Formats: sequence, structure tokens, C-alpha cells
Amino acid sequence: MYEIAIEIPLTSEDLCLSILNAVKPDNISAPSGIEIEMVCHGPILRVAVRGVGVGVLTIRNTVDDIFMHLLSAYRVLRLLAGGV
Repeated sequence: MYEIAIEIPLTSEDLCLSILNAVKPDNISAPSGIEIEMVCHGPILRVAVRGVGVGVLTIRNTVDDIFMHLLSAYRVLRLLAGGV
């Protein structure tokens, strides 16, 4: 079993929840053997990726996908808030 846990500090709990809700549908289609858990603790987004019976490259690729989705959601929300 592999497990990767990541904490991402954001500027507010509202932003964290917005990002979490934006990427939640992407987590449903995780590869077989992969479990993704995301929660907000205040302005901190905690991400845990667990893999059972999968290779380390599957875990790495899943984490890469999560980061791409998080970054896209963050950029869209920042634009909507009037940021650059």
C-alpha cells in the first residue's frame, strides 16, 4: 500500500471549500485501487491519496492529475473574484 498526504495552505476557508467542490467530481473516476480523500480544515486543503494493489507510478500520475485540477480550479476562482 502506498499513501501520500499533502496539505495546501489557501487564503480562506471559503476558497478551500470552493476548490474542494470544484474538483470533487474528478475524484469519482479514480483508477481502481486508488482512494482519494480531500477535506478542508479552515483554509488548509488536506489531500490523501491511497493505493492498494497499484504501482507507484499510478499513485504519482493520480497526484499529478489532482494538482492539475486543483490549479485549474484555483485559477478560475481567482479570475471570477477579479484577480489576475
